Amino acid sequence: MRPPGEVLLHHGKTMLRSVIARAPQPVSPHGTPQIVFVPSPINAPHVLDMDADCSLMGWLADQGIASALVDWGATAPSDRADTLDTLVTDRLLPLLSQLPGPVHLVGYCLGGLIAMAAACLTDVRSLTLIATPWHFGGYEPERRAELMRMWAHHRPACEQMGLVPMEVMQHGFWTLSPDKLVEKYLKFGGMEPDSAPARRFVAIEDWANGGEPLPFALGEQLFEQLYGGDITGKGEWIVGGVPICAQNLRGPVLEFASASDAIVPLACSPDLPGRQVLASGHVGMVVGSNGPKQLWPMLKQWILAHETPN
Repeated sequence: MRPPGEVLLHHGKTMLRSVIARAPQPVSPHGTPQIVFVPSPINAPHVLDMDADCSLMGWLADQGIASALVDWGATAPSDRADTLDTLVTDRLLPLLSQLPGPVHLVGYCLGGLIAMAAACLTDVRSLTLIATPWHFGGYEPERRAELMRMWAHHRPACEQMGLVPMEVMQHGFWTLSPDKLVEKYLKFGGMEPDSAPARRFVAIEDWANGGEPLPFALGEQLFEQLYGGDITGKGEWIVGGVPICAQNLRGPVLEFASASDAIVPLACSPDLPGRQVLASGHVGMVVGSNGPKQLWPMLKQWILAHETPN
């Protein structure tokens, strides 16, 4: 794994990092777009800036578009009370307040929930959601039931630790898509050793199997309120006194969803007007071979169309 980008700003342990292997980019209220990528607190943030061969942020920089990446920092038992709500109000919004003006927020996976909540509480130039879950009732009932049984098994130990280890989250992902798990390793077995596709597979698997544990309260919220109660899909998620919904967004929004996503099936996406449905999967739409042909240029076009003129 490459070393992380340089820290541009920080609020407590939460950091805003530059594109890896590039000098820090100037943050200006005019001219070059200001994009802040909001990753999921599950897995490391660098999926959006994977490596020299595959980086959405690096590609945008080559196009003359500056961006920065939120890094949630290391998670400790003392963070046990953190939830998606506090990541918005106590960490992301104070970080954004240090910038000279509204930004383009781009949220990936659960980071899309965090970005959407932030965009209901502060002005944004635009909001982009990538592979973001919303209608948790869209998961197959038997999968949700399995997930609840899995969480009930692990919950006591997680509560005692104050953390939800990555291994528990992986168990949850496998519960959602057991067939896809076997399928991807069968595909890997057919690749030429040390070929570019094999190296990409290993890099993605290293990313997918790493990452910080979740604070206990965030894991509890994820499994019980979201997967269990579907509070977002029912319109019951309220952050900072504001219902989090499309009607309360303080800027234009574009959603990218996947037709083949096992982690966030199409039925679970927000399904906002103008939703763009891509063929690539949950991770592939960002770092797969079709990313530079589909999502990346579409995102660039969207950002430039909503950039404030000088």
